[in-house]
Amino acid sequence: MKKIFPLIIFVFMILSPAFPSFELAASPNDSNVYTIVWLSDTQYYSEKYPHIFRNQMDWIVQNRDNWNIQYVVHTGDIVNRAEKKQQWVQADRMFRKLEQVSIPYGVLAGNHDLVKGKSYKMFHQYFGKDRFFTKPYYGGGYRNNRGHYDLITLGHQHFLFLYIGWHVDKDSISWMNEVLKRHSDRTAIIAVHKYLHKNGKRTLVGNRIFRNIVKKNPNVKIVLSGHYDDSELLKTKIDDDHDGTPDRIVYELLADYQGAPEGGEGFLRLLHYFPSRSKFYVRAYSPYSNKHFFFSPKKEEFWIE
Repeated sequence: MKKIFPLIIFVFMILSPAFPSFELAASPNDSNVYTIVWLSDTQYYSEKYPHIFRNQMDWIVQNRDNWNIQYVVHTGDIVNRAEKKQQWVQADRMFRKLEQVSIPYGVLAGNHDLVKGKSYKMFHQYFGKDRFFTKPYYGGGYRNNRGHYDLITLGHQHFLFLYIGWHVDKDSISWMNEVLKRHSDRTAIIAVHKYLHKNGKRTLVGNRIFRNIVKKNPNVKIVLSGHYDDSELLKTKIDDDHDGTPDRIVYELLADYQGAPEGGEGFLRLLHYFPSRSKFYVRAYSPYSNKHFFFSPKKEEFWIE
């Protein structure tokens, strides 16, 4: 199925008016297109709608070959009420579906994943370092997986997925900078819970992360975040060598569907990586409702250089 993936993308682009018309050609050089699945704010699925969570995970497993799914990202709020054990049990069951077929994934703690907004106790119990440290893609962790990073290769491109949970402080910033410098040869994608607001601008913590981490590390190209139910994209040009000409564009993304019916209507994000073009195509999809966007194509479908 991997060999026909570009044809699937090609047909979908033609049939879907939401896809940009300037990138329709599917060439032989695109024989390998890789997909990353991005989940965010699944809290209501863990609390009230486990059948939707199950549908998402089953779709990922069943379509692993069809869409060449290589990795799954979760940007926090796995559960809604961290003190409720049953919600963690539900989430645990869902992620074990990925583990059973060896699909790599990474998670972080949002504010709802902390007991009384403070304690990582339940997160550590279910998604602490012990769950991940034997995985071949797991690079290392910070304070029992309060932060961690994964090393993923798509084609010939080496990626660093760097996660940090709720309460970003000086120590966690120092740890993140150390990891980014140690892996400066990898394209870095940062996953946090709260970064962009619904107005498309950075939050206070988002600005702190941008100033102290993103600007200082030229290998950072993408930031993924949730927390606010919306879809936003901020593109920021950065002049790394201070010569007056921008050297890179950082794509800062917000995706959160908790405001949709049934706690999100099963929407997730798909990031399709075209190695021959060094581009991602980002789009939304719900396997539960079989819909291709919730907010609008303009907000949810775009290219990343």
